[in-house]
Amino acid sequence: MKTILIMILLFNCANEKKISLDENFLKDCLETVGDKAKCDSLAKKAEERDTTKKIEQEKLTNEQMQGLELRDIFKEKMLGKTKSYIIETLGKPDSDYRDGSGMEYYSYQKKPITRYSIQHDPDKEIIIVFRRDFVTRIDHVQADSTPKSDFPFGFGKEKPKAK
Repeated sequence: MKTILIMILLFNCANEKKISLDENFLKDCLETVGDKAKCDSLAKKAEERDTTKKIEQEKLTNEQMQGLELRDIFKEKMLGKTKSYIIETLGKPDSDYRDGSGMEYYSYQKKPITRYSIQHDPDKEIIIVFRRDFVTRIDHVQADSTPKSDFPFGFGKEKPKAK
């Protein structure tokens, strides 16, 4: 039973879920693991991860945050552009790859480019999809603070009602 609880605890830490470092966390850890030193080191690692994440976000100045484009405007502006235009505008991608169908993908993760609205954090990743050197699609991985959409699939259709 203890090993299952330890595995669940470690799995949650590996998924980078935010752990509230209050008394309940330490109490649960002590009940599960039974070693105060291990629980303290686990709590310290979680705090360090949170502080490094906050420091990275604080590195963006207000000017840089104001300079980020809104996601919808960025997508409209970049669709149909060439690969050379994208590289001139955004710089070299963090990673790029091709698939068997001739599509090429540029991923920008380290440099913030867009955000949902002025009040929200930058998107985590922008993926630009090319076909024959022209942008055909732009995908994004939104920040955790971005609100989720209430639109049902089908856009405009009513949500199916439970019986």
